[in-house]
Amino acid sequence: MILDKLERRIAAFDRAAADEAAEVMASRKRKRLPGDLRDMMIAGIVLAHGATLATRNVQHFSGLTLNIVNPWAG
Repeated sequence: MILDKLERRIAAFDRAAADEAAEVMASRKRKRLPGDLRDMMIAGIVLAHGATLATRNVQHFSGLTLNIVNPWAG
């Protein structure tokens, strides 16, 4: 099964991630900044787990204090 091969490399959207996502959404709303719910859920997971986000869409996470890496950037 694919999940067995990925082992512990999948971070869950748990209570801690939900709390972080809610904080991010509220902060962005106060600043009148757009934010897609799915992106904010991802940000919540990253913040809750102290992880680094690898994404091509770095602009979706602008203004957030995340460790972001664009693996496609040269």
